[in-house]
Amino acid sequence: MKQLLRDARTAALVRTHQGRGPASGIPLPPRPFRMGGKHFQDDRDFVAGALADTDRLVTLAGLDNRSTLLDWGCGAGRLAIGIAERLGRIDRYHGVDVQRHLIEWAGRHIGRRPGYDFTFVNTRNERYNAAGTSDTRLPAADDSYDVIYAYSVYSHMRTADVRAYLGEFRRTLRPDGLAFFTAFVEKDVDREAVDPAGYGPLSWSGQLHCVRYDLEFFDSLLDEAGLAVRDFTHGTETDGQSMYLVGRSA
Repeated sequence: MKQLLRDARTAALVRTHQGRGPASGIPLPPRPFRMGGKHFQDDRDFVAGALADTDRLVTLAGLDNRSTLLDWGCGAGRLAIGIAERLGRIDRYHGVDVQRHLIEWAGRHIGRRPGYDFTFVNTRNERYNAAGTSDTRLPAADDSYDVIYAYSVYSHMRTADVRAYLGEFRRTLRPDGLAFFTAFVEKDVDREAVDPAGYGPLSWSGQLHCVRYDLEFFDSLLDEAGLAVRDFTHGTETDGQSMYLVGRSA
């Protein structure tokens, strides 16, 4: 009965929105669908965060109205909202996620706009889609994206999946494309540690809340995938994650 009530509440939330973007009028997701922290419960903070991420992609990855972008782990489309607010639209925004209800919301409220598409992929993740399949192929053609964005996605993945998706980034990026993502990486730690005690600002709870990697080992996975680091900042992102900007190796 409790599960039926939760499912009914989720289905109702998919049909609603909470406020609109001030510049574009784009609907904002209901508060239970806003991932990324309690501060995003406030509409102004939610839009400000979306704009900040869009602006970083403009500066770091050359995002503009002619770009194609894959948002892997898009949630309810926060980055799409930032793009709509700042740029109106790009050539193609494609949001992909393993959480069906968030994709359903984004498709209903954002995906009707020209240039915005959303796809649910039933890929297994212990935290977000435990009943999914083992298929890790991204729904994208080879050499198809100028920019790939994956915020706080690798932070919830074990090594096998990290390896698979770095390979997918290499496959789907255009030769001069760039991928922006975050991960928990530190020097001189275990290659992989799930929910390491005493690390970071939170008490990690639930499946794959934090998957931390040894920096040298993670960089070796990038090399193996045929990706090269173009920019990196350590510990500056949410909960102490680090930022990577990578492109294809020469």
